[in-house]
Amino acid sequence: MEQPPFLNDLTSRRRLFEARAEFLALLRGFFREREFLEVDAPLLVPAAGMEPHLDPFEVRGWATGAKAFLPTSPEFYLKKLLAAGVERCFSLAPSFRDEPSSRGHSPEFLMLEWYRTGQTHEAILDDCGALLHAVGRRFLPEGQLVKDGAACDLTAGLEVLPLSEAFSRFVGTDWREFRSLGAWREAARGAGAEGTDRWSENDCFSFLMVAVIEPGLARLGRPAALVGYPAFQAALARLNPVDPRVSDRFEVYAAGTELANAYTELTDADQQRSRFAAYQEERRAAGKVPHPEDRRFMAAVGHLPPCAGIALGADRLLALLLGEPITRVRHGC
Repeated sequence: MEQPPFLNDLTSRRRLFEARAEFLALLRGFFREREFLEVDAPLLVPAAGMEPHLDPFEVRGWATGAKAFLPTSPEFYLKKLLAAGVERCFSLAPSFRDEPSSRGHSPEFLMLEWYRTGQTHEAILDDCGALLHAVGRRFLPEGQLVKDGAACDLTAGLEVLPLSEAFSRFVGTDWREFRSLGAWREAARGAGAEGTDRWSENDCFSFLMVAVIEPGLARLGRPAALVGYPAFQAALARLNPVDPRVSDRFEVYAAGTELANAYTELTDADQQRSRFAAYQEERRAAGKVPHPEDRRFMAAVGHLPPCAGIALGADRLLALLLGEPITRVRHGC
């Protein structure tokens, strides 16, 4: 009897399934060697995030009628564990964001998050550089990731670049010189944006990152960590104690693709509640339903020890390594 076409298709993709299993084993081994505790985050949560741009999936039980959300990341849960005394943990957690599919994004994806107490984002930077080196050695010829004709050596270490310097180099102006919303809109228009009259600072910033900064990073030849984001981009990050215009946050890029977002964590519950309220007003202004507040998380923030953490798109990294769309490395289809 002839096999159905979908079975032939799955058989032909066995290489993807094997590579994925090897990749996940590498990640788990990396953190176990460093004495991190692996934890499983819940998949039904009372609140899925706080940032204005994050749109979660809402679910409702047939039998109970209870409403919940699918998590946009495991962050809230892991920080509750830190507040309860866990010192070092990681999670490979299915996460969900209601955004259109593309080569680099799937509404359902695997997120790798890890946290360290008693340390700042500099320690997470070291972890990230070592992890990229490990996956580069395992999956790429001589560690070379090639995308759109440009090479990125994952084994060459992170190029740590202040975001202010990246803006000066690629946009032409240090972002700290944009002292008004009008200046941000003008910079976005200068980079080709249209219809910016109702854009927020966040809108302008996101456009400049995608249109100008990321293509510039793709030419560096090795992974980059952009350090020091504007305060309005610091949803859950600590503000720099020397310059409060800047948050102690960084993002990691490889071949111009964003892989991870990390920061020294905010541990001030009152400030966290204030930010949450401001972001929900921003959602209302955009015609979106505000996120519900996770009160246990808000309470936990006030009990966090000094700590730092990172969220890295595991499926996105594997897709880059294999040169495949993210949906194929996620499910083989």
